[in-house]
Amino acid sequence: MDIIVCKFGGSCVADSEGFRRARGILEADPARRYAVVSAPGAVDGGPKVTDLLEAAWNGDNAALNRAADRFHRIAVGLGLDPEDALTRETLRRAATRDALLSRGEYLCARLFARCIGWPLVDAADCVCFDGAGTLSVPDTLQRLRRLARTTPRAVIPGFYGADPSGEIVTLPRNGSDITGALVAAGTGADLYENWTDVPGLMTADPAQSPEARLIPAATYPQMRRLAQRGARVLHPDCLAPVEQAGIPTHLMWFKRPDRPGTVISGG
Repeated sequence: MDIIVCKFGGSCVADSEGFRRARGILEADPARRYAVVSAPGAVDGGPKVTDLLEAAWNGDNAALNRAADRFHRIAVGLGLDPEDALTRETLRRAATRDALLSRGEYLCARLFARCIGWPLVDAADCVCFDGAGTLSVPDTLQRLRRLARTTPRAVIPGFYGADPSGEIVTLPRNGSDITGALVAAGTGADLYENWTDVPGLMTADPAQSPEARLIPAATYPQMRRLAQRGARVLHPDCLAPVEQAGIPTHLMWFKRPDRPGTVISGG
């Protein structure tokens, strides 16, 4: 069976409607077997959940409650038990900055797994860092290969992993792109789909240039050059795992899954 790994960015899973849309995307193709999710993004111009958690770490106690309320609203919108006590305890129990910031992804993945009926695999169990806090790609890929042999479908939080002592370590902001690429490489995926709030790679920012056109195909070297020039379609560190594994990346428009998007491949 083919394997497609889907990564859903924060704008995709910002509310219950986004959760339902992401579930529909997964259900539309049985090859979509692993879903990597970010923390919920901004709604109606408000802050992202990760920004709220950052504010909470810096002493804004109200921000922690606002983050918990975001998960409450999503769960209620899906007709699920909001698990408010568990959510608040999970947030309050985080002892380090990295641990607290990672809980946005963890709680989102937990809720999304309940929404679609798939198992949750904690990124702390498969994304490996060394004792100095540096991502260990070989160890991560080895654990993900084992995961693929035992767990045919799973939801995995993006953005974080753990060091040998079990301490949570985060990737750079927007690092869920990296997690998705690692999952694709480690599970031997045929395709890595990165779902975002834009139609794909564009000739210009469509918000600033209405005449911007879709670029239907690009190579990994071209994407690296664009990233070096400041393009923010993908986190630049997510390119290497899939390029080295020979896996194409398909940038897809979350609100219009029927659109062609941009395919990145080759060299």
